Amino acid sequence: MNFIETFNKCNSINTGFTIGYRRVSGKIGLTENENGTRGAWVEKRICLFNNLLKNNFRIKILNATTQQTNIQRDTTSYDYLMLEFGGTNYNFYKKDWDETINIVKKFKGKIIFINDDPDLPFLWHLLDNEDWSRWTVAVNAINIDACKKVLRCPQKIKVIDLPMFIGLKFNDFNHNNSAEMIYIGRPNGRKKFFNEFLQCKQLKIAGKTKEWIGYQTILVDIPLQKNRIPFYRNYNSSLCVYDKKHALCHWRTGRAYHAIISGIPVCSVAGNYGLNWCYPVTTHQDLTDLINSSQEFRKNLWLKQKTFLEKIEYNYDSLLRH
Repeated sequence: MNFIETFNKCNSINTGFTIGYRRVSGKIGLTENENGTRGAWVEKRICLFNNLLKNNFRIKILNATTQQTNIQRDTTSYDYLMLEFGGTNYNFYKKDWDETINIVKKFKGKIIFINDDPDLPFLWHLLDNEDWSRWTVAVNAINIDACKKVLRCPQKIKVIDLPMFIGLKFNDFNHNNSAEMIYIGRPNGRKKFFNEFLQCKQLKIAGKTKEWIGYQTILVDIPLQKNRIPFYRNYNSSLCVYDKKHALCHWRTGRAYHAIISGIPVCSVAGNYGLNWCYPVTTHQDLTDLINSSQEFRKNLWLKQKTFLEKIEYNYDSLLRH
């Protein structure tokens, strides 16, 4: 049974409270075949939905969905309003944001804002005379006080930590004999790290050319969302480097989790408690040593990281009770 079938079945038999779920801007996808390289947030959305459905909640999707997902939107009454972060360019997403704000103003109950990117806060200024005490912001980070400042949350809003990787499905360990490590993303806010790490010639970068101007590296194409797991499995390990906002908030930076579920171990620099389970690296030699370590060493490292993540639990019923 794929997730769409699970979603429809659970919604037909669940008897608990109903959640009206909306991404503040953009469509919602819930399949393994979604397009796009950034911003899809598919795996964690499916995990969130799965965990809510398992707790007997019903979910009504208030957005249009992608062509691959094709679930009918349902804007009839619901008990809770759950909003998911999305693009914050108001000029580009004006229609989406105006609809979101209209939904918020009409809804009189509790609101939960799901946020998994410190660069994408809610556009608080679009709401005037709002009762912020009915809002909870759920962040994928450990330092909630820092998150409240970074996201510029109004004073009365409650901020909580929601580990958004719970329920991700792990692939088997990758036995690929590649002698290369991969990093997917941008160098923004990470210059001092990449000036050091790119001295390791076995580190490959998947990124956009315009974002890596001035760095001595040969880029590979960023994989589509649906191809990300097999892409990671072309390499024997992965590097996760966080920016200043992620470090301040101790954010569970997503690319580390994407790699570990793909079947390869992950390394990162120390200082972000959200990634304290990653293999610590400081110099380019640290990267080289990990890349050239035995397959047995990397497998044991991956198993240790996987086991650590699998042990973390969360009471999803409490998410709506704050």
